[in-house]
Amino acid sequence: MEHNIKIIVFDDDPTGSQTVHGCSLLLNFSSSNLAAGLADPSALLFLITNSRALEPEQVRDQLQLICARLKPLLENYQRPWLVVSRGDSTLRGHTPLEQELISAGLGPFHANLLVPAFPQGGRTTEAGSHLLHGKPVHLSAFAADQRFGYQTSVLSDWLATKSAGRINAAQVAILKANQPLADLAVGQWAVIDAHTPEDLDELAKTLRFELIDGGRRHFCQSAASLLNGLAELKPRLLSKADLPPCRGPGLVIVGSHVPLADQQLELLLAEPGCRGVEYPVDQPAATDFEPLLLTKLQSIRSQGLTPVLFSSRGERRGFSPAQQQQLALRMAKLALSLGPPLGFVIAKGGTTSFTLLHAGLGLDRLQLLGQLLPGLSLVQPQPHHPIWGDLPIVTFPGNLGDATSLRQCWQLLEAWRLDC
Repeated sequence: MEHNIKIIVFDDDPTGSQTVHGCSLLLNFSSSNLAAGLADPSALLFLITNSRALEPEQVRDQLQLICARLKPLLENYQRPWLVVSRGDSTLRGHTPLEQELISAGLGPFHANLLVPAFPQGGRTTEAGSHLLHGKPVHLSAFAADQRFGYQTSVLSDWLATKSAGRINAAQVAILKANQPLADLAVGQWAVIDAHTPEDLDELAKTLRFELIDGGRRHFCQSAASLLNGLAELKPRLLSKADLPPCRGPGLVIVGSHVPLADQQLELLLAEPGCRGVEYPVDQPAATDFEPLLLTKLQSIRSQGLTPVLFSSRGERRGFSPAQQQQLALRMAKLALSLGPPLGFVIAKGGTTSFTLLHAGLGLDRLQLLGQLLPGLSLVQPQPHHPIWGDLPIVTFPGNLGDATSLRQCWQLLEAWRLDC
């Protein structure tokens, strides 16, 4: 790396490493685990907080604890470092709460940059407004999220609303990605326009210059694409040679219930090589029906087919984050009751992915291999899991791709499995 900068990424779900490769993702934030992550030569260190699935007070407790453990490690750290709070490119999450907590724990930072552009997924920012495939994002289904809904695509107004007026919309700067940052006042927010990955590379170049030559460490609230420029990593799709030896049929778990996930699931279930098993969300006693579901999953796998475990697609408004996590945990435990061998797992949805990795598999750290398709990260346990070994797992964001993307992901992994 040109400047050997370390980028510490607070990631609010496990899918934010979707544009980079070759780094560690931490699920456990003990001081020793954090120290090991900082010592890793990679430019990137992801802290998978899963904060989007938490309530504000839980976010506060978690980030304060992480920052308290990180701060003494950074006081004698030999590499220059930056902090990025990686969040959803469709604006769902705890902004600006996370910025306030991280700044209090690891700051001061100079200015705060809001960079939600994710060009690879059709998310762009123009004249201070955020767009999804060229249309204002507040007109999308994501803006109707039951927890993080919003009514404007004008990001200065969005910040003012999210902060309950603590951020003055009139004082938020609107900058192009190639504009200098030196004139920003201490504590000022700036929205960064970006339309292409090259725009974000330009911004990253400026941020590195500001840190190394200007002595100004800025805070970034961004989507995934900015990380490539900061780490000076080009996107790279995995080939068959990058994948571990296949050990059996795969498994798909779908917990996300945004409309796009419904469309993707429908097309996947139309594949002759897949069989669906529905997990009902309205059954209070899991023990009453889970043995039957497990028998179905086992039968599907014994036929050399891919079982697809999915939660009921009905309306789930009113589900609290705790209920969503409990559902994800029940599904993860049921799926893993299949036992080895598994050739691969595709986990659809941030909470689904995190729960499978952290609570289901009990992992403290992951190795990010790279992307199977643009935006779809393939990870493995690090070190190898005592039961599941180097099981490859795709973390599939709920809002990514088009109707065919989940099917295409499965087709790639299934072709690799059959070619082993």
